[in-house]
Amino acid sequence: MPISVGTVRDIPVRALKLCGLTWSGEFLWFSESVSNEIMALDPVTGQVEHRVPCPEVRTDLTTLSGNLVQVVGERRALQVVDPAGGDVVEEIPNPRPGNVLCGLEAARDGIWFGYEDLRVLDLRDADDGRLLDSIPVSHPIAGLTVSDHFLAYADYGGGTINLVDIARRREVASYHVAGNPTGLTWDGSRIWYCDHTNLQLRAIEVPGIDGTE
Repeated sequence: MPISVGTVRDIPVRALKLCGLTWSGEFLWFSESVSNEIMALDPVTGQVEHRVPCPEVRTDLTTLSGNLVQVVGERRALQVVDPAGGDVVEEIPNPRPGNVLCGLEAARDGIWFGYEDLRVLDLRDADDGRLLDSIPVSHPIAGLTVSDHFLAYADYGGGTINLVDIARRREVASYHVAGNPTGLTWDGSRIWYCDHTNLQLRAIEVPGIDGTE
């Protein structure tokens, strides 16, 4: 059974359809598919400090080599965007064409991809896209993030955030959260998520997720 957890920070945002979320070390970047923008929000003040246009925003978002990487369009491609000016650097095809890519997170060992329809988490090489690992999960994936030792993925319909132990390659915990989570990110101490239903960025604390406890 999922464990119910309360939020430790809630930031309302002016948005209609929250999609992806990522942490840059300074800002929470979140994407919104009605305005087709990616926005940088200061988590201390709650203010949007920068906006980047991104046509066809769809599902999740991450950062890679100083750029934003957003899932776009029905094709679920990866669009690499310069956060300063919004220029498109390149577009990378969905590694599993035709499947529903909803989770995306660049990590130390490569890029994790989460597929809603397949219920699988794929780790791929960041340079050549080779499949390095694949972990099946129990629920549809709506967003994805990574700490040092765990993957966390959002189940939108179930209203849960679920933890996968990377070394053991299995799910170890499930947390019921307020609203319906989509994009996820890890800031080093908290998991942030887009509450799609209530139009907020929310944070929860999960002891031990960084492997230090």
